[in-house]
Amino acid sequence: RAACRTVRARGAARIVLAVPVAPPDWTARLAGEADELISLETPAAFFAVGQFYDDFTQLDDDDVVACLRRARSGGSRTAVDREMAAAVGPVRLTGRLTVPADAAGIVVFAHGSGSGRHSPRNRFVAVGLNRAGLGTLLCDLLTEEEAADRTKVFDIGLLAARLTAVTARLRADPEAGNLPVGYFGASTGAAAALRA
Repeated sequence: RAACRTVRARGAARIVLAVPVAPPDWTARLAGEADELISLETPAAFFAVGQFYDDFTQLDDDDVVACLRRARSGGSRTAVDREMAAAVGPVRLTGRLTVPADAAGIVVFAHGSGSGRHSPRNRFVAVGLNRAGLGTLLCDLLTEEEAADRTKVFDIGLLAARLTAVTARLRADPEAGNLPVGYFGASTGAAAALRA
């Protein structure tokens, strides 16, 4: 309500208030505040917005400003090709994030046993996905020391937890976090992706 009134006072000719989820009576409560009210879902069992999100992490101001700048510039994002790190407890996992301009989503590679982010096969597939307009994140789920330990290589629970943590870090990334995420994996990587 306050946001609608503020932008109206600043001269907005038309106000469209769009939200992903809202209570069933939201249009009655906000009648007259906006010219159009849009909600993707209005479930009867609505108690709080957070109940509808797997990750309801608070965004900081820099993330919001980056999204607004991108929207103001026509929505197109600049291409990204850089290292990305994710802290998982005491372990630091590193990977390569490549996102073409205007990517439709990001594919996170869940590497299987004996494979990693430097694997020629994985890099070949990633380049193909990039050319098709999809971003990729090739990230080792185990450290070099852990990769030498066969019990960890086949620990699906550990790999899934690491994949979940890497995905959470990706979703928090201001340059790529608002894109849909999918997994690509074979062998133990596929099992980890299914569990994550």
